[in-house]
Amino acid sequence: MSAQVIVCCGSGGVGKTTTSAALALHWAGAGDRVCVLTVDPARRLADSLNIGRIGGQPTRVPLNHPDGYCDAVMLDVEETFERLIRRFSSSHESAEKILANRYFQFASTRLGGVHEYMAAERVRELATSGEYDVVIVDTPPTRNALDFLQAPERMAELMDGAVMRWMSMPSTKGGWRALELGSEAVTRVLQLLIGENTIGEIAQFFDLFRDLWEGFHARSLEVQAMLRSASTRFLLITSPSPAARNEALFFLDQLRKQRMPFGGFLVNRVEVRIAGNLENLPSDGPIGWADAVSLLKRLHSTQNDLAAVHERSIQALVDAGPSRAPVWRVPHQGQAVNHISDLLALGHHLPKRDDLL
Repeated sequence: MSAQVIVCCGSGGVGKTTTSAALALHWAGAGDRVCVLTVDPARRLADSLNIGRIGGQPTRVPLNHPDGYCDAVMLDVEETFERLIRRFSSSHESAEKILANRYFQFASTRLGGVHEYMAAERVRELATSGEYDVVIVDTPPTRNALDFLQAPERMAELMDGAVMRWMSMPSTKGGWRALELGSEAVTRVLQLLIGENTIGEIAQFFDLFRDLWEGFHARSLEVQAMLRSASTRFLLITSPSPAARNEALFFLDQLRKQRMPFGGFLVNRVEVRIAGNLENLPSDGPIGWADAVSLLKRLHSTQNDLAAVHERSIQALVDAGPSRAPVWRVPHQGQAVNHISDLLALGHHLPKRDDLL
């Protein structure tokens, strides 16, 4: 059975990584088996969790809890791609040939869209491993996260496309079918530009890739289905600032277009209203008392005015979002959130796992 998947997304600087880590610890503390995966190459998750460097394999976060636990993982594109190659190759020898191919080594690290597709694949691996109840995904800023949403569908279309099928057609003369169908002049020019050996390696890559075709296509469809399933929710992380709010609404529109399940808004760094009436404070007192009271009243008024501005911003977000969309407000902490104890302290402001089912 697949784990629940929570994808935290939003613009840069709104606290996605902090929120992802805090959610993971909060739910682990409630007894869940949690994995938090960062696909953001900025490598901030390890700093937030105070666990040193993390890599492609799960690293256990030290928590004193008898039932739940929290693992942290950072996307390793090459490692994930290699597992897929080995999974779908027809033989060990075929897999080794692809992995040793220089064109594959280039494609696995630099080809556009590979990072995002492998991110979605890694989410699928973790969610279906049986090790976790929930997988929390810390994504890059909004514009890059859109590639994460679209990568599985693009890969499926690529695997099903006529161009890729043509490129992968087996050779009839011992070369590469794509070049056999072109002119000799084109072949000679390509050999001069990139070298005959390179053309041979590209030809070998596409020839071997034919064995992986169906597996990659089917897996892309599986990942698409996972991202749109009832066990997945996209949680939009934002702040009361107009720029962050507008970015959140832009991303919400993209979620609608992609038919992705929306889980709600989580608004960080919200200034809260201070209750009480300071007008009844006595004005008489020791030297400096009147000035102190005056300053205190001004601070009280300024704080409440700022809280009102934030609340209006949040209400604008809610009004523009879907009907009855849940909103969680996380008050401004007044200091950096740098330690596990700080992350745990945020817990009572965060959604319970049942709130996102």
